[in-house]
Amino acid sequence: MIKVQSDHARQSAAGGKQVFQRLALPYIDPAMLYDVTMEEGVFTAIQPAGEAGAERATAALWPGYTECHAHMALPPNFDDSVDDPAIVALQYLYHGVTHIVDMFGFPLVQKRWRQAAHETALPFPEIAHCAYAVTTMCGLDGKGGHGTEFPSPVFMLGCLADLDTILHANRSMGATFLKIMFTGGVEQPGGVPKFSRLSTELLAGLARATQAQGLDCVLDCTTREEVMLAWRMGFRYFAHAVRDVELSEADWQSIPGAKFVSTLSGLRPMILRREEFLDEYGRPSFAQTQDAANIDFVSGIEQPFGIARNCQESRTQALSNIRRNSIAAMERGALLVGTDSGNTGGFHGYSLLGEVRLLDEQAEGCNHRLQTAATVGGRGFFDRMAGRKTDLHPIRVGAEATFNLFTDVHGAAGSLPSATYVRGAQVDRTKIVEIIGALRTGATRGKVSL
Repeated sequence: MIKVQSDHARQSAAGGKQVFQRLALPYIDPAMLYDVTMEEGVFTAIQPAGEAGAERATAALWPGYTECHAHMALPPNFDDSVDDPAIVALQYLYHGVTHIVDMFGFPLVQKRWRQAAHETALPFPEIAHCAYAVTTMCGLDGKGGHGTEFPSPVFMLGCLADLDTILHANRSMGATFLKIMFTGGVEQPGGVPKFSRLSTELLAGLARATQAQGLDCVLDCTTREEVMLAWRMGFRYFAHAVRDVELSEADWQSIPGAKFVSTLSGLRPMILRREEFLDEYGRPSFAQTQDAANIDFVSGIEQPFGIARNCQESRTQALSNIRRNSIAAMERGALLVGTDSGNTGGFHGYSLLGEVRLLDEQAEGCNHRLQTAATVGGRGFFDRMAGRKTDLHPIRVGAEATFNLFTDVHGAAGSLPSATYVRGAQVDRTKIVEIIGALRTGATRGKVSL
């Protein structure tokens, strides 16, 4: 872990001011190095310090990672348990994730989250949330709307008259955007829907109501057809990349302004084999932050869940489409990096770094476009979902000093940071591991019931 008194940072005698010298800021100018000063939790100076080719950078400074699709109140563990929100916050902090967009359910854990933030005296990540998602009523065919299958509340929209009640309820719980379930759950062309879906009339009503209130929406869609229909109604943010087909160039040209969250990590556990699970969860930070019982569980599986549920082939193809569509989105500046964490096998904090690696085709050097999407782009999305209508860059004079440092300047995108700072305070990873360990050996075993 990088200490304040390191070869690239010095603290002034006046106290409180830190100067990080000869840093790479590739998203500003990859050809230059910079001296970056922070004081009282904000950046106070960012000054050129020479050309990158002439001097060696001491580290690369990036904005903190942003998780663009999380579910704090869903159980990621294979025993269907939910970790204490105190642990969840620390899981994110450990991995350098400083901003989180929760896509429904956060009010269930909000009280404990705030209590833990006070008790631990650590700089918790920032949260933007939608309270509860909006889905449809049970259809005449007996299928429920997507979201009703989860152990976390959703609002079922039966008619346009329900809209004011739902929007008011979410606002009262602190929501700053709306999550809309608009999907039949189809993963391949011609597939049979798993869920009932909002009618076109109700979706249009949602579009009118939220646009009138200036409220941003994120839509859960899985197919090209769903995205195209929603885009025509004015929706621009989608919680997943399209999974039934690979979008064509003509498709992309017809949906300008659309942005998609990747979410490979939340869907991939369905198809993994034992050895793949052990490899996926084999990085050191898993044992330090996650429940070790998950390793015991996957060590004992005999075949992928997808084979047992007769969806191995279709889910494999869906994941291939998601990855290709996510990379295409990155090339167009339309990618948001998120995991759908909270779904089984999608672990808070840990899986986001894995998500970036899954998207990186080479995984040999830093893919600057991908790292930018996971940091700068994600932060812009967070700010918008938090109700901050701003296009300001997160690394600028006057901004909160929340960032990650990487001593391996050319390391792979999605690397574990060498150090993380949140509002000027350096995150102590040793303390994080100690707190998580204490919670897991306590009376609740680090779990909560919702």
